[in-house]
Amino acid sequence: MVVRNPNTASTKCDRLLKNRKLANYLGTVFDTLNLVRPGDYVNVDHSDMHGLTALVGAIQTRNGRAIPCFAETTYALHIPAHEDASPRWKKLRTAMLFARTQQSFTGHTIDALQEFHDRLGFWPKLVFDRGFGNESLVTHLAAEGATFYIRMKAGRYIEFDGERTALQQLGRSDNTIQLFGLTLRVIRTPKSRRHPEPWYILTNDMGSSRTKVARIYYHRFEIEETFKDMKHIWELKRTRLNKPLSLKLLLWFVALGIALLYTVTRPTRRTVTNEGKTHAKKQVSWLRQAYEQLQQGYALLAWGEG
Repeated sequence: MVVRNPNTASTKCDRLLKNRKLANYLGTVFDTLNLVRPGDYVNVDHSDMHGLTALVGAIQTRNGRAIPCFAETTYALHIPAHEDASPRWKKLRTAMLFARTQQSFTGHTIDALQEFHDRLGFWPKLVFDRGFGNESLVTHLAAEGATFYIRMKAGRYIEFDGERTALQQLGRSDNTIQLFGLTLRVIRTPKSRRHPEPWYILTNDMGSSRTKVARIYYHRFEIEETFKDMKHIWELKRTRLNKPLSLKLLLWFVALGIALLYTVTRPTRRTVTNEGKTHAKKQVSWLRQAYEQLQQGYALLAWGEG
């Protein structure tokens, strides 16, 4: 909606970013695009945004950028406590400490994932980075029947052949281990020039090959590229919001925009070429390209071809 009075426009924006019912409904709007299916892999990660934290799930496209399909927000886990902090940081820290008395950071993550499942009616396969391999989350997902892939630290202790062993001490690259009272699997990826240190991937996927599990985790990095695009193309890096709900609404609007761009453009894998040579590492962001095409379309509508 466009209004002439800037004060009225500001009031409408403020009301919009406080609309909890709308924030919860936008996930249902996203689902009408039918982009998430039971066999899909959804990367899950946190991203800090100036005192607030976004928990985002994004569908792997295997094309460099993941498509955000759920968003939840809370106060950041670590907020400066020094006395000369700005009033905004002090206010955020007070709110964060109160929020943590109501619910732990891990509890917030578990509830958000469960709401994602309840919204869809099924569990897609979930891919996590380090930091998500705690007992509460792993046992919850296992009990729910969700398939997960979580990168673990090399020094993490597990039980193997009845003995307490660090992951880095495992002799084989594919092992069945015990952790949190569960029988799980750990895949160790080979070293390479791009990845001098191996990945240790904890999963309850007992059927996929070691190569496939490594490939599934490899495409987890798509969500990091998506976060970069969200912060720079959509300029979320400039936000200085004080309420998690406001950030959640903004994230959903951006996620819906990305999903619509993907649906309309259906990008194929592209690489940058130089003098006829293809450089696989320099993959062009289909998201940036689609956004630029959208902006060009706006310009044509506004100014015409001339």
